[in-house]
Amino acid sequence: MPFPPGDPIPLPPRFARIKKALLSGREAAVAASWSRLLSELRKEIEGIASRGSSIIPVIDFEDTKNPVIVAKFSAELKRRGAAIVRNVVPRAEALTWKQETEMYLSTNPKMRCCSSRDPHLFGVYWTPAQIKGRAHPNVFATQRLAMKLWHSSDPSALLSTNFPVAYADRLRMQVRGGDSRHYQNAHVDGGSVERWEPDGYGRGGTYDKIWEGKWEEYDPWESSSRLGVTSDLYNGAGTCSMFRMFQGWLSISDASTGDDTLLLCPMLKLSTAYFLLRPFFEPRVPLDECPSTATYLNEANWRLSPIQTSVIQGALPSYTQELNDLLHPHLQLARSMVTVPDLRPGDYVLWHPDLIYAIDNHPGKPRTSPADATTVMYIPACPLTQTNALYLAGQRKAFLLGHPSPDFGGGRGERSHMGRPGVQDVNEAGGEDGLRAMGLLPWDEKAVEGEVEKEVLRMANGILFPDRYGL
Repeated sequence: MPFPPGDPIPLPPRFARIKKALLSGREAAVAASWSRLLSELRKEIEGIASRGSSIIPVIDFEDTKNPVIVAKFSAELKRRGAAIVRNVVPRAEALTWKQETEMYLSTNPKMRCCSSRDPHLFGVYWTPAQIKGRAHPNVFATQRLAMKLWHSSDPSALLSTNFPVAYADRLRMQVRGGDSRHYQNAHVDGGSVERWEPDGYGRGGTYDKIWEGKWEEYDPWESSSRLGVTSDLYNGAGTCSMFRMFQGWLSISDASTGDDTLLLCPMLKLSTAYFLLRPFFEPRVPLDECPSTATYLNEANWRLSPIQTSVIQGALPSYTQELNDLLHPHLQLARSMVTVPDLRPGDYVLWHPDLIYAIDNHPGKPRTSPADATTVMYIPACPLTQTNALYLAGQRKAFLLGHPSPDFGGGRGERSHMGRPGVQDVNEAGGEDGLRAMGLLPWDEKAVEGEVEKEVLRMANGILFPDRYGL
């Protein structure tokens, strides 16, 4: 459901009360922080616009073994919120996966796409390539490396980044060029109104520093504040209920700038603080009455709304958080969104779950067959947590039966599809790590030393294998 290009949609009255409660007693501090944020955004966007795609950090998989290179790469990834790891899967292997995908889709032609908005997003979860990609040793190694950037302020938090778990997401195959009606607008995953709700992200205090008027102290890489979060209060189709430390694309084709590839907004902390605070502020003088856009955007033209309404720009229950220039003008999305550098088969793109992204609406050259398509698999990086283990139990059942992944609705899915992989295929692709990531094999609690990590494995085994490990 696309949002109207103009006025935002009012929500039920309780959202006005939620907004008022978030800022109660902090109004002056939040108003001052808003002015600092707008000033910082203006400077940051100038830097992004001047650098373009080169601002996205890139590392080769082989270089992930070099601590010096990794340290520099990690610092940039933490600042930007996104990165590319090249050659995670060898090119020849990735191209073979693309051929297998084309065969699977042609052999089972009654594939339904996930949404009429985006007919290039296929509702398939158990293709041979997806199974192999999620279980590939290099993918696990890359996920562990990236998830190490997260940290916990609670040393007893039950979470481990050493044991990535699989989240069965979809497949994107762009086979048509120039169809501007079917592209994903700028948006953020992980829910929408839940970010403001006390029963959503409020349960973990994820954004408390922003609500206190101290957005500079907000740490987007703090993990324990996200363990209690409910990001799908309204059970929207495709709303991820797992804790993803990174969303991800694993490319199995060439995807050049100018093709239908990924757009990212590489200013993680600033963009998050902005779209969270935007619903509390209003312009003193509307755009059509200002002498220039610069005057309209200037912090002197904006004030904390004297009466908080139920409007949360770009947010509706059960949908993702959407952004556009009219509702979020200071982001200057035309300048702050950059196309990722050219992707090659086997490259892995990772981005923070709060980062703004979109699919590039570029006419490109028409692609009329799967062989010409830009093809990527959505493979996020997910740590082992209680929430994720619980989800894994349901996902395991869906895999064994060939049903859609639990977050994406019911139906028969791929139950009767020819060539659908099974447990042995997971084992051949990733061995014990691959089986464990899918919840098909218990973790070895004796193989870890730390007591917290032992407890994480014990908890996950109890959830997934209650007959053997249940308390």
